[in-house]
Amino acid sequence: MLTRTTSAIAFAALLTVGVAGGIALQKGLGWGALAAQERVEVPASAKQLQEAFNRAAEFATKSVVHITTEARPEPEDWFWGLQAPAQNIGSGVIVSADGHILTNHHVIDGFRAGLVRFGDGREFRAELVGDDPESDLALLKIEAAGVKLQPLPFADSDKVRVGDWVLAIGSPFGYSHSVSAGIISAKHRRTARGLPYQDYLQTDAAINPGNSGGALVNLSGELVGINTAIVSQSRAFEGIGLAISSNLAAWVRDRLLKDGRVRRGYLGVGVADLDQNLVESLREDGIRRLEDLLADVGLEEPTGAFITQVTAGEAAAKAGLRYGDVIIEFDAKKIRSLQELLFRVAECEPGRKVTAKVLRNRKLRDVEIEVGEKPRRTR
Repeated sequence: MLTRTTSAIAFAALLTVGVAGGIALQKGLGWGALAAQERVEVPASAKQLQEAFNRAAEFATKSVVHITTEARPEPEDWFWGLQAPAQNIGSGVIVSADGHILTNHHVIDGFRAGLVRFGDGREFRAELVGDDPESDLALLKIEAAGVKLQPLPFADSDKVRVGDWVLAIGSPFGYSHSVSAGIISAKHRRTARGLPYQDYLQTDAAINPGNSGGALVNLSGELVGINTAIVSQSRAFEGIGLAISSNLAAWVRDRLLKDGRVRRGYLGVGVADLDQNLVESLREDGIRRLEDLLADVGLEEPTGAFITQVTAGEAAAKAGLRYGDVIIEFDAKKIRSLQELLFRVAECEPGRKVTAKVLRNRKLRDVEIEVGEKPRRTR
């Protein structure tokens, strides 16, 4: 019978033999050579790109917040105790050092109370400064005395190129300060959401419910868009995300900061692009092809905004504009589409007089218009 000391010595010997045998087997199978190999060398350019992603994410995440709002329930729901305040989760972007935060209107729609949370866990109550349902943007304000806030710098979205790398930052499904990556897939997109002032960047960076109001940034950490919507049959990410362009967001931000609302110029006209859709609507007038339409109005190419309706008593009617006129220039700026006209008119201060160049019966004429003010849309 072995003593305890003898047993320990025997076990150690067996263990040594086992390890040695394992090493020998490893060498025999080539594992040792594999383990000794250096790791795959990452090209310097790839490392630089990865570092650019790291820096952009670290920089921009400090300027993105998680937003929780309580919906304002109907009074009868409170009376009968049938419904507690529903929570809405979204994201926001710090746009001023004194605590202004830009987000989507649909994130705060029915706003009763709001809570803003930073990546480090700090939380602040938020107040609504103003909102703009027309562009689906809103401005909040927090009081963060003694806290240094980092506003996110705005890039010029007109200079963004298709194929540029971008990061989407927000709170998808409540997972705050999440970062996803993709490229700019297209520019100047519109949707069927019924909003007249749309200028979306399309991206394949993952955007999901909760990302709304968050930041779409370039590799310099600059804001190129406010994440707003997805095109999806499943209500989850399918590769098509939409972000409000930073130039439009900056324009709305400035007006909300100034007045708490957005005052837009207004003509009181319905307009259409000179395209096949317009041709289809004019078939009863003998227009069968786009070429026929262009010849009828006196254009060589489809540019400008075709007036389809004039509202009595509004600015366009007072200036003498008519159905069938084509606006090709407004306030000394070329008009290539109905979307351009909407934005150019909206940018005008109500009450200002501007000159429009209009084609009527193949003749160009100047028309002076005193711009009206667009009625505010509440939903």
